[in-house]
Amino acid sequence: MRRFHFVHAAGLRLNSSFQGVGRTPARITEDLGQATARAWDALVDFCISHKVLFLIISGGIETEFSVGLRGELSLRRGLTRLSEHGIRVFIAAGPDDGSVAESLRRKCPAEVTVFSADAPELLLVERGREPMAAVAGQSAGGANLDLGSYFANAPANTPLIGIAPCSPAVFDEAIAGVTQKASYWAVGQADEPSRRGFSPWIVESGALQCFKADESQQGARGAMLVEVEGERVLAVDHIDVDRVRYAVLEVTPTYDLNDALLQHQLMDELNRMRARHAGRSLVVDVVLKDGALRSAISPQDQRQLTDQLLRGIREDTATWDPFVWCNRLSVEHTMSDQPKDPLEDEILQEARALRTNTMQRSYFFAEQLDPLMRHWNDELSPERAERLVTDAARIAVSELRNREAE
Repeated sequence: MRRFHFVHAAGLRLNSSFQGVGRTPARITEDLGQATARAWDALVDFCISHKVLFLIISGGIETEFSVGLRGELSLRRGLTRLSEHGIRVFIAAGPDDGSVAESLRRKCPAEVTVFSADAPELLLVERGREPMAAVAGQSAGGANLDLGSYFANAPANTPLIGIAPCSPAVFDEAIAGVTQKASYWAVGQADEPSRRGFSPWIVESGALQCFKADESQQGARGAMLVEVEGERVLAVDHIDVDRVRYAVLEVTPTYDLNDALLQHQLMDELNRMRARHAGRSLVVDVVLKDGALRSAISPQDQRQLTDQLLRGIREDTATWDPFVWCNRLSVEHTMSDQPKDPLEDEILQEARALRTNTMQRSYFFAEQLDPLMRHWNDELSPERAERLVTDAARIAVSELRNREAE
């Protein structure tokens, strides 16, 4: 029985810059700038070393900006290497991939196919003379995605692989009412990997490489390795090819913010995080949790201490390879550990009293908001102004209760 593997990738974002990171040393700046190209090179290496039958790319080669000369050269080098090893590549260009798709259509390696945007195309993949799979796709930017006609002329007893370079929401709308079952749908335009169905498989491979310091970008990035036997997809496994990862390190300090031993604790935590992501560079935002400010520290002193701590960590990690860049260091406050200020204490005491005394609260808001009512009455009807003030009071009380509950 025929058995083979293929790889599903999307979100190459070649030549895109890493966002959300401030000024960095030259070495780190260079590595961040080359992260997407190196992830692409790692994917090509994987395909060659594992002798996959073909690679499919479901959009996301570019971003909203041009892929640029450097990005296109990197893409072409990888495609040429794959072609030299007899690995076919099927590209369904995404909404932002128009320029590079057009360039590849004019001239590309022999084993590379860029699908038309005008209508779906169906191609047969063979090993020797034996049909192995039917791959169908349509690039974005032309006619509406017509998933129903993808496999209209597909041969019998062959696994059907469909490429949809669109967002999951657009795919769900396009697939509604389609009766012909594919073995595997390769969906693009999603940053995180996801497997949403098994009959057929509906898979978002996610991006090859994270691209900004944001909580939504945490976790490994890469592509999907798909194992097929006969007409069935047996397994879909995520393969990590990313070179740089973003992570948030939350630490409950053993020491106070103004204690020199806190830096040693954070360095130990960073070393453990580094081990968990072996072989990857890291951009890390450190968040100090409850207990970091047991002693009274003014906001200005807190800022100075966190800046000093951040500089110390960056100095201690400067020679680490792969690099670990501490991007930000912040303190997460709760009601109990915030710096105490006499005025703040007085305000909070008054707020607690208002919360428990309904009549006093009503008088308070009436007194404080009356000037606003008089001001608004010049432009609004009395009824409208009163509703606005009532809503403001309700929101203020709700916020107070939420704050007290934290």
